[in-house]
Amino acid sequence: MLVMKLRFLFIAFVLIAVALVAAGCTSPSTPAPAATPAQTPAVIETTAAPTAVATAAPTKAAGSLEPSPTDVVPEGQAVSVSVEKAGTYSTTIMTSFNGGKGLMSVSRMDVRVTKPDGTVETKGVDKPVMGTIVEIEGTKGNDRTEVILTMRSGSVYKVYDQLVAYKTRS
Repeated sequence: MLVMKLRFLFIAFVLIAVALVAAGCTSPSTPAPAATPAQTPAVIETTAAPTAVATAAPTKAAGSLEPSPTDVVPEGQAVSVSVEKAGTYSTTIMTSFNGGKGLMSVSRMDVRVTKPDGTVETKGVDKPVMGTIVEIEGTKGNDRTEVILTMRSGSVYKVYDQLVAYKTRS
């Protein structure tokens, strides 16, 4: 009887070991590429594609309304932000932090708005979470809006740099 119990325990142990090995061998070794979100006129989402690390680009003069290229965030740290003027006849620029693979990598999000008269206003938030919104008062013209993310590693990436137009009824 003791021999049968030991045999049963041995067979159970072997079956569990085989199941664990098989489970480890069948998981994918590389993650599937992230899908790029669709862009609409009202909300623009930016998700960086995986490529090289950010490089320093020549900066425009302070107060320039000309957008410059954005940085490429490493695949594992990519996040999504959306920027829009709050609504019809509103000048408030709302920047939303939507999260992503790099949600926990972001230590600070700064939003810089350059107005047509050359004035620059910057607001930021430490440790943004999904749904964090930064609001800055814009103008009835096109305001250049930049979103800069500081990662816990110390790397800084400009992930958004576009003109945000004032909305009127069509």
